Amino acid sequence: MNLVEKAERKTRDRAIVFYLLALCLLMSAMTSPQHLDGASTRLIPWFVMVGAAALNLTSAPFRLWKWNGMAALLNDETTRDHRRSSLAAGFWAMLLASALTISVATFQPVDAFMTGRVVITAGLMAALIAFATLELRASR
Repeated sequence: MNLVEKAERKTRDRAIVFYLLALCLLMSAMTSPQHLDGASTRLIPWFVMVGAAALNLTSAPFRLWKWNGMAALLNDETTRDHRRSSLAAGFWAMLLASALTISVATFQPVDAFMTGRVVITAGLMAALIAFATLELRASR
């Protein structure tokens, strides 16, 4: 198996991991506490998931660790375009989640922590799913 085939396999694997990361992010957000009253240690998994998702959506891992030629193949022009498109989808999802949270807050009081968690989770999930879908579609 040559370097290009290995890069294509890693691209498909990365897309599947992004789908799983989006699912884990949703589960982590749903199981974290509703308020910060003494339960801040239970929030650590959610913060770790958010950090991992945000880091994986950037090109920082490719810039920090230079692999033996594989980094250039995994971070090519098409991948950078997919990353830009997925971040735009995440932005619009965050905007929509903010608007929906504001409309819910007119009927039911919602604290700022819960609002932030909903908005961040929605945006990152949308960006992860959009990126994974674009990568899988391009690998066909």
